[in-house]
Amino acid sequence: MLGRRQLRAKAMQSIYAYYRGNEEVALVKKNMLKGIEDVQDLYLLLLSLVLSFKSEADHRIQIGKSKNFPTEQELNPNMRFSENAIFRILAQNPQLSDFIEKNSQWSWENENIYTTKIFKEFTESQYYRDYMADVKHGFNRDREAIVHLFTEYIAPNEEILAYLEDKNLHWADDLHIANSMVLNTLKSFTAKSDERTKLYKLLSDDEHLDFTIDLYLKTIANDAETMRIIDEKASNWELERMALLDRIILQMAITEFLFFPSIPPKVTINEYLEIAKDYSTPNSNTFINGILDKVLHELEENGRLRKSARGMM
Repeated sequence: MLGRRQLRAKAMQSIYAYYRGNEEVALVKKNMLKGIEDVQDLYLLLLSLVLSFKSEADHRIQIGKSKNFPTEQELNPNMRFSENAIFRILAQNPQLSDFIEKNSQWSWENENIYTTKIFKEFTESQYYRDYMADVKHGFNRDREAIVHLFTEYIAPNEEILAYLEDKNLHWADDLHIANSMVLNTLKSFTAKSDERTKLYKLLSDDEHLDFTIDLYLKTIANDAETMRIIDEKASNWELERMALLDRIILQMAITEFLFFPSIPPKVTINEYLEIAKDYSTPNSNTFINGILDKVLHELEENGRLRKSARGMM
């Protein structure tokens, strides 16, 4: 699920694109909304990648059985991984099945070079050998094995990252969000999960999307005022010399101070300091924190900070 910090980051990226690209506000907004929707596709694509390892395991078993002189182990293979309960849940899910059917251009069967290589590394590990030999086999062990496969072999794989980035340039920025959604989904499955089990929704409600749109539009609409405030508080630092990303982060935070009464100022500051850590320079965090403290103090003194009692992350 996209939280408000991720949605703020999406709005920030779009404001950056607006200032750098000289494109219309409406067009950048449209691209921003499309980018948010694409995160859901990335999430489902990664879930389909997890499921593709069942096909990889079945294929390996079939190769063994098809040999001219198969061994006893190849004739009667250990089916524990192939019959993992998590694969059953994913295969039965109508939302995932519909996604796979409608997006054959992203089929992992056509890109099995990645699954073959990862599966080989996984099956050569001590963890895999212990899992296959575990006599205390059960649902929890199945779930743990797939979580281990995902966190240790799939999520950090640089070749998967490069492949996804080639398919969608923005997915490199969104991968950590989608990975988190996949991991939480896998961990949420229980022995009672079946085809009725819901996958994660990208947004919990329309209010989150409305917030993102409002933040994007209001930051641009009020840039003259927020730029003036920043200029006054950034003593000995000309706006032209300020990094564009730092300036945008400050503009967005001040916009929340002034035009989003339901969001507590401390929440705003903390959120944008975390965003600065992820997207800007190492020194930006201290600089942004200092400016926002000054702005908040002045707005409080002048009675311009009107915040409701209801806090909203």
